[in-house]
Amino acid sequence: MIYRLLQTTVIAGVLTLVANQASASMIFNLSNQGSATAQMMAGMAEAGALWSALLHDPITVQIRIQAASLPAGVLGHTDSFYDPYSYTDVRNAMLGDRSSADDFSSASKLQSGSVHSMLINRTANNPNGVVSATPYFDTGLGGPGQAGPENNNTIRMTTANAKALGLSSAHSILLDGIITFSTQNIFDFNRSNGINAAQLDFVGIAAHEIGHMLGFVSGVDVLGGNAAAPGLNDNQLQFVTPLDLFRFSSRSLGAGGGIGVIDWTDDSIDKYFSANGGTTPVATFSNGATYEASHWKYNLGQGIMDPTATAGTLMQISTNDLRAFDVIGFDTAIVPEPSTFVLAALGLLGLGFLVLRKMHRSD
Repeated sequence: MIYRLLQTTVIAGVLTLVANQASASMIFNLSNQGSATAQMMAGMAEAGALWSALLHDPITVQIRIQAASLPAGVLGHTDSFYDPYSYTDVRNAMLGDRSSADDFSSASKLQSGSVHSMLINRTANNPNGVVSATPYFDTGLGGPGQAGPENNNTIRMTTANAKALGLSSAHSILLDGIITFSTQNIFDFNRSNGINAAQLDFVGIAAHEIGHMLGFVSGVDVLGGNAAAPGLNDNQLQFVTPLDLFRFSSRSLGAGGGIGVIDWTDDSIDKYFSANGGTTPVATFSNGATYEASHWKYNLGQGIMDPTATAGTLMQISTNDLRAFDVIGFDTAIVPEPSTFVLAALGLLGLGFLVLRKMHRSD
């Protein structure tokens, strides 16, 4: 059975979770819309505690929880709220946020100037044909397939990610997102004695969803969602995310590209996460062909942001996960040994159909 957790881009009593460590001051305000069970709320608090112990940013993340009868095979989905920022402001924020070795190496390799170059495809004005899969370089400086620089000078990020980078109020009371869980009785809520062989780790799934809200998302899913003719021109696709700034391939670093030039294509070619401008691959991203691009590549055990999980498996946050969150603006407790926090081998229960869409926030 394949299960999906839907994430879309985009309500009663409040539970506040504060990290126990003095240095870890990330707070999650969890509000129940009224349909979530007590077990779901407790599991969400536990999932938040996992992130609070590892991400040390003094911010408050506002999350609304609900339960609903979702389509067959869907476990849950996340609606995150996004705001646009200039590439210049985001780059400056990342330069100012540096504290770890990855921060310094990744931020120093970001492209200078007010625009960033990318390898792109599937655009309506692709020089190779309308929504052609053949990639081309979009520099933001004009030329074939470049209707304007708006997609090269705009970064769209989750509101929680913006808080971590200091681009928005750290303790805003506006909602950062909504997580909806299925009402199917297939979850194990108690991690203390392992996960039942016939059930799924609810806390791990909740942590995965929180990860999307915090910023583990790719605008390539928007590109792929508009890949049918007539499509959109390049400058209309203003959905590059902070995580996408660290998405590379040998193609993007090759002729016409170079260090720091990202691969923002929707095709079956693997793209990888790198913390030094693409020189050194760290982990492989999902390419969107099987599971959505806002994940690690499936079934490789790379981290909790893998789109797959196995019944009976305890899901854990990995070093790969932490390194990704580190470079997009969070202050992390990076573990030096890759074996520590590594996610156990994952199987065939999919956790991830992602669709990004713009939503307006309201209380």
